[in-house]
Amino acid sequence: MLPTLVLTLALTPGVDAFGGAKSEPLGPKAYPPVYVPAESPSGYLYQPAIDLHTIPRLPCIKYTPKAGDVLLLSDPDPLFNVLYVIARSGKPGHGALVVTMPDGRLGMLEAGFSFTPWTRLTPLDYGINVYAGNVWVRQREVPLTPEEDRRLTEFAVMADGGEYNLQKFLMQLTLFRSRNPIVTRFAGKPVGPGQKYMCVQIVVEALVYAGLVDERTARPRATYAQDLFYDRSRNRYIDRHPPMAGRGWGEPQLWTAIPGATLRGSDRPKPPNPWPGPGGALVVNPISNNDGLPPKPTIVGYTPGESVPLPVVDDKALRLRYLDQPYRLLSRHRR
Repeated sequence: MLPTLVLTLALTPGVDAFGGAKSEPLGPKAYPPVYVPAESPSGYLYQPAIDLHTIPRLPCIKYTPKAGDVLLLSDPDPLFNVLYVIARSGKPGHGALVVTMPDGRLGMLEAGFSFTPWTRLTPLDYGINVYAGNVWVRQREVPLTPEEDRRLTEFAVMADGGEYNLQKFLMQLTLFRSRNPIVTRFAGKPVGPGQKYMCVQIVVEALVYAGLVDERTARPRATYAQDLFYDRSRNRYIDRHPPMAGRGWGEPQLWTAIPGATLRGSDRPKPPNPWPGPGGALVVNPISNNDGLPPKPTIVGYTPGESVPLPVVDDKALRLRYLDQPYRLLSRHRR
């Protein structure tokens, strides 16, 4: 049990196996300078496909984000594959939600932001471009009502700055977790705003709070990002009650920062290296006021794009394993 616990702590966002922080939660590792595409600050989307292969299915379009869009993310660190196997979760393993920020801009609500044990509400153009792995978007196809939009913002503001729920994260490796198929029917129900959350939990909790997901059947602490990607689940209760199915979201669409190329965030050029995409890129540098608050992502410059040949599919493309493809399982629910 102890080796498993140490391994889990080592893989927890922002936490070192011996209790220290891998990076300061407000430091330059958590908030590095990034390039944001000048022509499309929120990047590009490809044709919908319920498929984790990082193949850019053309034509691509500029991503026009909306409050209520769900972001499903896959970490590039191979160590996380070990955790996926232990927890039987598969890829993608992380989630975030697009919400309207109090100043009217669109933001990215994420528990475990930038591998720190904190929840952050970050400007979307910065948050999505700083992520180190692959990203898929399930766009909200049914526009939110003003009240739904307001409640998503309200939830995000209450959650911003909260701690990641490490205790519940660790319980994912035990028989007492809410994901246990025997107890999911009775455990893992919504807990409401102002609590500690795990990454996917905060997405489902926010959608429940806004009235976009059924509170009676939602099990935020038992739901994995993969469940939201496929609208399918290895957990039979979640499989019978997929939170987002038939409730106004489109199918997953691969997201990239550079049109036609699927470089992951960890492989994309960072300032001051040349930017290989067309149209150039804005240089965004988070500026700290030393007031204990997160740095404010600020545009500090522009760099023109260079004609550099890029592979259509990243050489380190996502390897898919059995646990990454729940649609192969026999199940009562069909999409």
